[in-house]
Amino acid sequence: MSEENNQSDGNSEKNLESVNENASLEDQVQKLKDEIGMLKDTVLRKMAESENLRKRLEKEKEEVIRYSNAKFAKDLLAVVDNFERVSENSASIKEKIETDDGLKAFFAGIELCEKELISTFKRHGIYRTEVKEGDEFNPEYHQAMCELDSPDHKAGVIIKVFQTGYIYNDRLLRPAMVSVSKKT
Repeated sequence: MSEENNQSDGNSEKNLESVNENASLEDQVQKLKDEIGMLKDTVLRKMAESENLRKRLEKEKEEVIRYSNAKFAKDLLAVVDNFERVSENSASIKEKIETDDGLKAFFAGIELCEKELISTFKRHGIYRTEVKEGDEFNPEYHQAMCELDSPDHKAGVIIKVFQTGYIYNDRLLRPAMVSVSKKT
């Protein structure tokens, strides 16, 4: 009987070892599954991060392309301002222009140049901000050069426009310079 006991004890030990091995293998398999899950999660997060970065860089690239000529356009605004000054000042010598064919042709050429420049601006997304006397002051589009007492206007109303403002592709290129009424 003792041989049977020894044999059965040997089988028990083998079974116990086998059970321990199975439990150990199951633990290892579970650990590996957990690690695979963590790695999969990390990879998915990195892929999402890469995709977000790609989209952000693409958006920045589009903005750079869209607004790349802003500095050049801003420099050309001085030319438009000078054309406007010529037009305003030609009104004071209108009689001389009407009687002199040379002056008439000269000022007609200046007007054509101004119209062509404004047309070119429009083709490239540059527009004047429409501002006139009596409009409400808007700090997003107007720059107040001075505040004046005005009994004819309520406070915060544009009294005079000194310089036209411009917008380039939905961004303010230059604010309109105005004088604003204040409370008396």
